[in-house]
Amino acid sequence: MESVKFELRKLNAGDVAPMAAIISKIGLKEFKSVFSSDDMKSIIAKAGKKDTEDGQEENDSAAMKVGMVVVFDLAGIILDNYIKCEKDVFKFLASLSGMKESDVKALPIDVFFEMIITVLQKDEFKDFFKVVSKLLK
Repeated sequence: MESVKFELRKLNAGDVAPMAAIISKIGLKEFKSVFSSDDMKSIIAKAGKKDTEDGQEENDSAAMKVGMVVVFDLAGIILDNYIKCEKDVFKFLASLSGMKESDVKALPIDVFFEMIITVLQKDEFKDFFKVVSKLLK
């Protein structure tokens, strides 16, 4: 079986509206739960405790854990609410990849999920959610 490759462009201001459409269909409360969970609060609290060189390594490790928790929680939320925003997800991924929506829809399931995870791991997406998380506090 041939592997499907994709490349995603950088997110920009034009992507805010499609992301907002997806988030609004899922529900802002769902996304807020990611940033207010006890696990997230605990990881964030541990991340800020040490100033030594060893502490920096612990901070980096904690930041990586926060990132992974956020990515998997967000992916879970999107999948739980997928039926509400399916067309928006196809449209958004098509715009990021340069593919047609029908081509995104026809992707093998593993490639489709990999594409979603790749979007959630993009630095620009993380920056977007840093700003959004401030609004959700």
